Amino acid sequence: MKVIRIIGLMLIVLLLSACSSSSNEEPLDEKKPATISVYVYSPAKSIITRGDIGDVSSPDPDEAKKESRITKLQIWVFNHDTGDRIAYYTPESVANLNNGSGDTYQLSASEAFSQADPKPKVDVYVVANITNITAANSDITLNESTKRSDLEAALIEGDHFGLNTLTDKDKVPDAGLPMSAVLRGASVTGSAPVFKIPTVSLVRVVSKIRFVFSRETGVKDVKINSIALNGGMIPSEEYLFLNSDETTWHIGSTYVTDTKDFLGGTPLTEIPENEDPLAFTYQAGQDAQEYEKLIYNGLNNKDGTTPKPLLKAKGPYYLRESDKKLTGTISYQIAKETEGEWEDEKSTVFEMHNAGDFSRNHTWIVYAYYSVSGLVAVTVVLENWSDNTASPHEVYNW
Repeated sequence: MKVIRIIGLMLIVLLLSACSSSSNEEPLDEKKPATISVYVYSPAKSIITRGDIGDVSSPDPDEAKKESRITKLQIWVFNHDTGDRIAYYTPESVANLNNGSGDTYQLSASEAFSQADPKPKVDVYVVANITNITAANSDITLNESTKRSDLEAALIEGDHFGLNTLTDKDKVPDAGLPMSAVLRGASVTGSAPVFKIPTVSLVRVVSKIRFVFSRETGVKDVKINSIALNGGMIPSEEYLFLNSDETTWHIGSTYVTDTKDFLGGTPLTEIPENEDPLAFTYQAGQDAQEYEKLIYNGLNNKDGTTPKPLLKAKGPYYLRESDKKLTGTISYQIAKETEGEWEDEKSTVFEMHNAGDFSRNHTWIVYAYYSVSGLVAVTVVLENWSDNTASPHEVYNW
């Protein structure tokens, strides 16, 4: 009897031990759902163009805020080889992006990605401030169901940042300027269950142009009758995302053929006098942000030397990017000695230094001053609209 009791007791202990173990452990082959950490870097500066001489942001607080504002962010991750969607996310808050920095977002990955070993390479698409757009000749709503092929085909066209209806700083959409970023064939790093991809840097899809004027002190009055951009300069369509090649623009094959007068038939008058108009031309080696501030101070009398502004501006205007060397004509008249009468109209040509200087996220300043030798137009392209230079950002797996 004693032997039977001992054996029975041992069986009970073994059974209890087995039950305890199985209730607290998962099967060895079961994998937890994966998440992908995406660090999105926000833009706040642009590029001043005289051959991309540096990064700048607008010294005008109101203008800078409108240009950098982000109201909506959408992130897609696709399998690079198959195009299958791995993750989609749109955060409720984008406060950190509007503070001029970046933020990390955790995307829940698909079961297929979670189970895959090794992890596939991925394509990452990020869009800011856009919900509805044209793709493949039809209007689509960007959401979780959007395919990779639709994103690749997404276009900005028609009156959106074109020449028919100009978008100036007072008409920037409440949603903000369109921005995008894409990484193709990115390697996934990290370990289960948290994985990460390289930093994604948002870039404004549009560029801006501004015209600035002054006249030498003591010369006759001058009025600007038109600022005409030649036809065939601005594309009819611009792709939301850059292509996979090395070009810095991605546009359609047709262009707006009509010449565009930025003044719309209303002459620009009361051009300020300036003792040294040459002081506002770009000097070789000058810092891009310093030059931007110089123009801003001249427009707003921030140097404190005179009671009136030294410069007068038209714009800025936000337009679709272009691969062309933009050119145009400024038409003007000089006052006669008899009050109210003007000499015959004259003109001067303005042009960019290089084709492609007006690719996305650039800002172009056309500065024209009138002196005894006539109206002289000087152009400067400021490169990146980005306060921050993207750098690798570690996403820690705590």
